Amino acid sequence: MMNLFVLLFYSLFSLFAGKSAANANVYIEKGAHREVVAFKKTGIKGQVVFRHLDAATYRVLIVFPQQAGKLMEQKSKHQTMTKASYNQKNKTYYYQGEEGYFAIKFSDITRIKNENFLATFKEDHDEEGNFAVIAEFGAHKNGASISLSVKAITAAQFKKATNKIGHDISTQSIQGIK
Repeated sequence: MMNLFVLLFYSLFSLFAGKSAANANVYIEKGAHREVVAFKKTGIKGQVVFRHLDAATYRVLIVFPQQAGKLMEQKSKHQTMTKASYNQKNKTYYYQGEEGYFAIKFSDITRIKNENFLATFKEDHDEEGNFAVIAEFGAHKNGASISLSVKAITAAQFKKATNKIGHDISTQSIQGIK
C-alpha cells in the first residue's frame, strides 16, 4: 500500500515538476476589442497574480522565455504532434513551442465560473515577438482574480502529460467566449 502511495505521489509530482519559468510575459486582454488591461512578468518562482478584474470577458496571452539545455532536448521517442493540451482536473495547460515545453497551472480563480473558463490555443506574433493565447474567461462579478504558475518542462514530461490527458486542443477550432 505504501509503495502504491509513493508511486502515485511521484507520478503526480513528475507531471508538474519542472523549472520555474522566470521572465515569461503574461498579458490580460479585455473584451472584443482586445484591450490590454494588465501585464506582468513572471518572477523567479514563475508566478503571476491578476486581481481586481472587472466583470467582463478576458484572454490570457503569454510570451514564453527561450529555454536551453535539457529543457530543449527531444529524443525521437518524445516526439508528438500535440502543440497544446489542457488538464481540466488539475487546471494545467501544456504548451510546446519553439521556445521549449511548458506547463502553466491556473489557481486562485475567484469570481470566474468553471463554465466561463476555456483553455484555447492560438499562436500569433506581433512586433515584439511570438505569443500564445492560452485561455479565455469571463468574470461574472467585479473583483475577479486568477493566478498562473509557469514551469519549463522537458519533452519527456510534456509527452507523458499530454498522452495521459488525450485532449489535444491544438487541433481543435475553439470559439471564444461571447
